[in-house]
Amino acid sequence: MFRVIDILPIGNNLSVALDGDIDKIANGCKLVDDSGNVIVVKSVAMVRYTDPQYIGKNVTVLIDKCDIAVGSTLSIA
Repeated sequence: MFRVIDILPIGNNLSVALDGDIDKIANGCKLVDDSGNVIVVKSVAMVRYTDPQYIGKNVTVLIDKCDIAVGSTLSIA
């Protein structure tokens, strides 16, 4: 399970920072929000790469614009 910690709109997309065990997040994977909506990950990027304590715990993903908020939880579909 992942917790949304930050959201940044970029054109018709959202850059979403996630907290959680990010090992299974990959380009093209599908996430499901609390309402059962499926969200396809377009691209994955690591955040906080300069602080080793966060490597493997936080990730930023690019997704289509959708109704998601900071504090929401997502899981792998």
